[in-house]
Amino acid sequence: MPLDMQSKKTTSLNRDHLSVLVAVLLLGSVLFRFIELPNQTWRLQLFGSPMEIRLTGTWLLTLLMIGLVCTGANLILHGHPHLADHPERPIYVSWILPGLLTGLSAYLLEQIVTGPVWIAGLLFAAVAISLTISAEYTVVSPKSSGYPATRLALNMLAYLLAFILFTVIYQTRSRSIITATLMMLVAGVLALDLLSVADTPFQRVILYSGVVALIIGECTWALNYWQISAFVAGLFLILIFYVIVNVAHQYFLERLSWSVVVEFALVAIVALIVVLFKAP
Repeated sequence: MPLDMQSKKTTSLNRDHLSVLVAVLLLGSVLFRFIELPNQTWRLQLFGSPMEIRLTGTWLLTLLMIGLVCTGANLILHGHPHLADHPERPIYVSWILPGLLTGLSAYLLEQIVTGPVWIAGLLFAAVAISLTISAEYTVVSPKSSGYPATRLALNMLAYLLAFILFTVIYQTRSRSIITATLMMLVAGVLALDLLSVADTPFQRVILYSGVVALIIGECTWALNYWQISAFVAGLFLILIFYVIVNVAHQYFLERLSWSVVVEFALVAIVALIVVLFKAP
């Protein structure tokens, strides 16, 4: 057998494991469609004012699905023969996009009451999760032939997930301590995924991801005093997220210059004008 064909065979994705994982996720979604999970409510005093935290069946299902897909993705990715050759990017970073995509899918599917639409959404989610895990498997090795295009697709998915999650969280209209915390969590883990591809110590990636999360959290706190729609808030936050993540990435690559700063500034100004025109 030629060497290139043998290499291709040894690095191929274990589709049996992926099929089992997707089947378990589909089965879980179908079962919980007909099972009513218990709700749990906590009432507490925070900063001198009462606050109520409700853990509903939807949130329990979402957390369960995230745990399942992360466990399954970990098993599949550990089957990559070149995983040990790239320890600079921890394996758990590759759980982020499949986990968030699965959690978002589970949450949105629970909001659908129409049967045919729910089935179509379930099948779409299954395909999207499968493709995401397959893409994460491909980018385990930066030397693979499909790495550039696949990494670009994953980056686009990360920004799309950021926008949708920012919008969904803001739409809950919960207190700032809740929405800002959730926004920080989403922004932090997505920034970790996007910045971890840079050739820099992972400790720096964690630090800068924390800074990105803090900025998004502070912006969310300010936006809660502005009467705008969730869609506009999502646009505003994804704009900030996109700019600061890319500036940090260019800094890691030692390509940050005045021309790059001006380019991002122009993009930010144009996008901000669009957001302001859409704001009430």
